[in-house]
Amino acid sequence: MCSALRCRGPVAISLVPNDAEVTMFIFSVPSYIGVLLAMLLFGVAPVVLYPVIHRLWGRGLGDESGSMADTVSTRIGVIHAVVIGMMFANVTAEYTSMVGAVEAEASALIRLYSEMERRDEEHFEPAMKTLIGYINFVVQEQWPALREGSATQANLMGRELLDDVWESVQQFDGSGRTELARLLDEAENARNLRLFDAVGTFLPLFWYAAIIGYVITITTLCVKPPDGLRRTLLFLYGCMVGVVLYGILVMTQPYSLGAGVDPSVFQRLLEAML
Repeated sequence: MCSALRCRGPVAISLVPNDAEVTMFIFSVPSYIGVLLAMLLFGVAPVVLYPVIHRLWGRGLGDESGSMADTVSTRIGVIHAVVIGMMFANVTAEYTSMVGAVEAEASALIRLYSEMERRDEEHFEPAMKTLIGYINFVVQEQWPALREGSATQANLMGRELLDDVWESVQQFDGSGRTELARLLDEAENARNLRLFDAVGTFLPLFWYAAIIGYVITITTLCVKPPDGLRRTLLFLYGCMVGVVLYGILVMTQPYSLGAGVDPSVFQRLLEAML
């Protein structure tokens, strides 16, 4: 299933390539450290390279060429901003969908547990324990596995636990079986949505446009002679681009530490059920 900008891979795959140590580092660090690193990379680098770029492209620059460079940098900057804006809007929608799926699954599970308790606690006692085991599994095993990038076993094992609950619901011959089945189906649908959003990458074309647009904009801004104000403005521009691109990258991996989505809602469920 693919959106306009972002393609989702199968859930039963590793989140990142085994040799992508840099990518894993980006996803594993706290968000404030990631933001600082992005600001350093995208903000400081062009300031340091400013004299070099100016020496290569701006020596002997006339007034007309300088005005043209400003015009080109402005127009390219606008196009670049549109591309980044499209990427940010798309990944934010996907990120919000994943958070909504987490809350929907947790809500369906607690309502299912309560319905089982009210309908026939003796019959559903094994199923209720299985639900608690499933939620504990999500918190203790599945979430860390997804965060670390090994999703295969985490996804499959969770489904087996819910299948046991399905069997208990199907064997129940009292009133309310349809409602119980509906709640369990709702929980499974939300679980599937949550796991589909566990991994995703933008089409490479949009990353190329974002990075190349940044480089070209920086280059055209460095044509005029460097001074303190231009260095400061260049630094601020680079910092902003770096922070936004870092945010886009992290939100493509919502289970990562930097994305800030944690299993706290499932932990509260365990506290309510135990």
